[in-house]
Amino acid sequence: VMGDGLANQINNPEVEVDITKPDMTIRQQIMQLKIMTNRLGNANIGNDVDFQDASEFSITGEVHGRG
Repeated sequence: VMGDGLANQINNPEVEVDITKPDMTIRQQIMQLKIMTNRLGNANIGNDVDFQDASEFSITGEVHGRG
């Protein structure tokens, strides 16, 4: 039994995984996390930061609930 996560699968002979090239969804999520971390850091030190309502936007930036 291998541990959770992509990095642990490198030693799993049953799974072919190239951990050097995460798929596009993972890359988008990593970018969103970096952006949000930066915004939260700026908010923490007192800078004005604009946040989007999470109910209106998905992780890919698609607008939901408007028509």
